[in-house]
Parts: sequence; C-alpha cells; structure tokens
Amino acid sequence: MKQILIATHGKMASGIRYTAELIVGKMAEITTIDAYVTPEDNVEKKFEEYFAQHENDRIFVFTDLMGGSVNQKLLGYSQKENVTLITGTNLPVLMQVMMADDDVTEEEIQEFIDDAREELQVVDLGGEKKSPAKENAAPAAEKSAPKKAPAPQSYDNSTAKITALRVDDRLIHGQVAMTWTKQLAVQGIVVANDEAANDNTQKMALKMAVPGGIKSLIKPVDEAIRILNNPKASKMRILVLTRTVKDALKVRQSVGEIGFLNVGNTGRFDGIDVSEKLVLTPTIMLTKTEQQALKDLVALDPKTCMQQVPNDEQKLVKDVLDKLN
Repeated sequence: MKQILIATHGKMASGIRYTAELIVGKMAEITTIDAYVTPEDNVEKKFEEYFAQHENDRIFVFTDLMGGSVNQKLLGYSQKENVTLITGTNLPVLMQVMMADDDVTEEEIQEFIDDAREELQVVDLGGEKKSPAKENAAPAAEKSAPKKAPAPQSYDNSTAKITALRVDDRLIHGQVAMTWTKQLAVQGIVVANDEAANDNTQKMALKMAVPGGIKSLIKPVDEAIRILNNPKASKMRILVLTRTVKDALKVRQSVGEIGFLNVGNTGRFDGIDVSEKLVLTPTIMLTKTEQQALKDLVALDPKTCMQQVPNDEQKLVKDVLDKLN
C-alpha cells in the first residue's frame, strides 16, 4: 500500500498537506511530522516508530531542505527498497504522487519533479509595467474595448456532444487542473464567461493554470456555445467551465448532449451577502436567481451532481433540492 510521509522543520508539513488535500482531496495515506515545534520533540523516535509500522508498505517521504537535519535523519531510511526520499519538496510534486498509482516508479517521480521545476518562475503577464499615475493618464482609446459576441443563434436541435460541464467560480484552478482534467481525460477546456473573456489579465492568468498538452479557449458565453456546436468540438473530450449556474443553464440549453454535469463551487466571490443566499454547501451559495437556474438545470439534466473533487461523495442536486422542499 502506498504511504506518504511529509516531514519538515516547523509546521510546513501540516500546512502543505492541508493545501494539497484542499485541492485534490484525500487521495493517499498521508502522515505528517512537524519537527522541532517544541524543544521536547523526539524526531528520531517518531521516524523509528513510523517506519516500523509501515515496513511492508511503499513509502514516499517528502522533506523541505536537502541539507536540513530532518532530511539528514531520513537518509538512512532511504536506503530501504520500499522507501523513496524526495527533498526540496513543493506542492505540484506532492499532489502528483498523491494521485499516482501505488506502483508509481522513481522514473515517473523524476518526471513530476522536472515538470514542477517549470512551474517555478517569475510571473510575467507581458507588457511594460506602469506606475499608477501613468496608468490613469493613459488615453481611453488605448484601453481595449470589450469583445462582443455575435447575436445568439437557435440551438434547439443541437447535436453537439460535450464530455463535461462544471460550475466553478474560480474557473481554471488547482482542482480543475490537477484532478478533473485527469479524471475526465479531457483534451481541451472551454471557459464560458463574459467577464474573463474581456479581461486580458484574467485570460492570461487562467491560461497559465492549464496543464501541459491541453488546449484552452476563454470566450464569452454565446461565443463559447457557438464553438461547442461546431462539429469539430464533438471529436474532442472537452470540459466546459462556467462561473455561475445561470451561464451553465444557458450552455446546457444550447448543447445537445453533456456526459457529466457538475456543480463544484459558486457564489462565493460575487459580493452579495451570504445572508441573502441559499447555502447548499460551504462552496455553493445561491441567490434567488441562481436557485431558479439550478432548478431549471436539474429539470433538463436530472443527473446534475454536486462534487468538488473526484474522490468526494457525489450527490445529486435533485435529491438535495427535494429535501429542501
């Protein structure tokens, strides 16, 4: 059985575990050892007890610093055939190992590390950085005007087939990039959101989160629907992302077939007080307009479910709404 041990100076171990599980869910047996938090910590004893307990398991150990005392104390254990020691750890590598099969090889782990190195970079969205004064003084004509999609068409007889549609107020982020793209084996992501499509900074930031090898488009909702109804789209495994249930309903009404319809996160960042919303889960908060849109969505597709990450329990929205009535 695959076991993961995260051991670091201070409380980094617990912190990185919490963050990883927030993004990909609990996908592996993980133990954390926060070393030297108190003077009484007996780190050597903790390691000894851990490896004695898991001597027949496949163990992946993550530490913070190559030259740190935590890593030094684990070097001896790394000589065991069932132990792989990874130091200088970061979140992408940890999550890749969490999601990997139990028989993941050290060669595959090296590939994870090589990929993670590429993610360590200075974020540059391009263009010359301006001072606030210069930015405010820029002529209005220099600012790009919002793109307008052509007038909506009728898709009453749409034959389009889309792999999945997910409502997620963060659009492309860790849960989508690290888990749903793999779970659904998608080849492309289409973000259907008017605001993101008309904001170059948002677009660039979202595209940076797209995993390698996956194509992405960020379009206004009407234009995204037009693209999804192109016959070429049906030949790809596409994940469609919307920020609101209302937009998801519009997509669903205009696309002939969607294999998986999922409400993950919505309503948390719209600036509307939570007291004015129906809170279905800590990550799904609906205004009255969104509540009606969700009822209409379920009427179209009764298999619409609520699920943050693939290994969470899948709940049908219909069942949840029925209990509220």
